[in-house]
Amino acid sequence: MKKLYAGSVAKYILLALATVAFIFPLIWLLYNSFKTNSQLYDNPWALPPGWSFTNYVYAWNTANIGLNFFNSVKVCALSLFFSLLMSTTASFALTRLKWKLSGLVHGLFVVGMMVPIISMLIPLFFMFSRVGLVNTHAALILIYAVSNLPISIFILTGFMRSFPAELEESAVIDGASMGRLFFSITLPVAKSAIATVTIYIFVTMWNELTTAMVFLSDIKLMTIPLALKTFQGQYSTDYVSSFAAVAMATLPTVLIFTLFNRQIMEGVTAGAVKG
Repeated sequence: MKKLYAGSVAKYILLALATVAFIFPLIWLLYNSFKTNSQLYDNPWALPPGWSFTNYVYAWNTANIGLNFFNSVKVCALSLFFSLLMSTTASFALTRLKWKLSGLVHGLFVVGMMVPIISMLIPLFFMFSRVGLVNTHAALILIYAVSNLPISIFILTGFMRSFPAELEESAVIDGASMGRLFFSITLPVAKSAIATVTIYIFVTMWNELTTAMVFLSDIKLMTIPLALKTFQGQYSTDYVSSFAAVAMATLPTVLIFTLFNRQIMEGVTAGAVKG
């Protein structure tokens, strides 16, 4: 009994230390973003003497972080819409419609998970150059929407295969069309898996830098990760403004993981529990 108790205490201590190790850098960045550079140099570990949003206003307006923030929102929202539209319908077709090549098609999507998007950037750049999509948000939206399909379909098909087909069979007997079957039964039942896919896609696209660097050069079109890179290059000695810009950039992902942590865990474990 004592050994079990000691083991539990040690486990919780390690978890607490790991939590502090992950959270402290974010907290340190956050409270230093309210300082001036001189206050930061004097003591980077002390709390700020006052809570001024001057650095945030400067980064948002003068350094155009606000414009780049909304660029990221636009690109992520449209990419997410198209990716979810394609992944949910494809997963439904692969798991609920009976056709000979469904296993092969699903296998191709699984193989697609092993192909990094960075390996395709050069041919995509030349192809998009010919059709005038370089230095446009459309290029990022197309790439983000399609590149997230393999992992999205992998998660959704795993979940859709796990819940009983009797629900849909009874609806078909009652005369439900495929459209009604998809929207009224499949989507509501798979909402936890869809929530997981949604959060995963959003966070991945929000933090993506390499593709944006290749296809965007106009500062007015830059997404937030690319804008941060440019901002830190231009204002390399203005640390507190850089901290404010980074804090604003990380806020959406932190909020999403904080507010939807339960939905993420349900979506990840739902297939295993139901299977």
